[in-house]
Amino acid sequence: MSSRPEITIAATSPAPDHLSSTVTSILPITTDKTRHRKLVSDSTVLRMSTALQASLHAKDVIHAFANEVRRLVRDVSLRYRNRTRNLVVEDGTNQVHRCSYDLQLLGDSLGEIAFTRSHPLSERDQELLEILLCALIYPLRNALLYEQALTQALKDPLTGVNNRASMDAYLKHQVLVSERHKTALSLIMIDVDLFKSINDTFGHVVGDVVLRAVANAIVTCTRDSDVVFRYGGEEFVVVLTNTEGAGADFLAERIRQSIAALDIEALSNHTSITVSAGVAQLVDGDSAMELLQRADELLYRAKQAGRNRIMASTAG
Repeated sequence: MSSRPEITIAATSPAPDHLSSTVTSILPITTDKTRHRKLVSDSTVLRMSTALQASLHAKDVIHAFANEVRRLVRDVSLRYRNRTRNLVVEDGTNQVHRCSYDLQLLGDSLGEIAFTRSHPLSERDQELLEILLCALIYPLRNALLYEQALTQALKDPLTGVNNRASMDAYLKHQVLVSERHKTALSLIMIDVDLFKSINDTFGHVVGDVVLRAVANAIVTCTRDSDVVFRYGGEEFVVVLTNTEGAGADFLAERIRQSIAALDIEALSNHTSITVSAGVAQLVDGDSAMELLQRADELLYRAKQAGRNRIMASTAG
């Protein structure tokens, strides 16, 4: 027997004196099918179910839900927020009168959804919304689980940055975008110096601690528009969109200095962490692989020159 979705509802509407009155309660969603049919026809339920299952992306599901809601409750705007996923979806403009719901299924939060309108929502409107929310619960849960699985598949489990598989697709896409719009694209390839000796001396557990610290230092140095990947082993890649070679060189040096300043408790006081890096900029005719290979060659030159340094080139 399937569990009924539990919805925590907080309905807020402006009082006559322009103050707000808030009522919060736990509402069990009715399973009275006779009552449901009086408000929502079987054909409407079927149409909505079809619309909500057309996509496994939460944003699409919410927009489809908003379209279906407005067929039955006119002039309603909607705002969905999932704090855990850092996801906000808005459909329509925010209005004065508000009714908001905390969506839960089997104790798991699926986010918060708010309906607003320029005039008050009647009891019948709110009952309709609650019935429609029952149709949303499972498609939304499925979409959130799918996106979570997709995200996990593209993340490196040790460091939390993006993995090699996600880098291949992302870099190819950014090369195409750069060529189409004639914008700059740069890439930094970073390698932890003498990492094998760290593993050999301190063990792989400490080696993992070092890799996490290095990844965190790289992410801390980058901008929101920069994307960090673990390329493999002790190698990392940073892709910088709309960034000329000079800007990429500056960031690479800042990353190098930041990692050199790391104080990792698991290491002895006499062991410091350094990295070498190669910085390459996309040139006309480059493929993603050619850009990556050029950065790799520059990284090799940095290693050969003594490590703990940056080698950069804006030309092929």
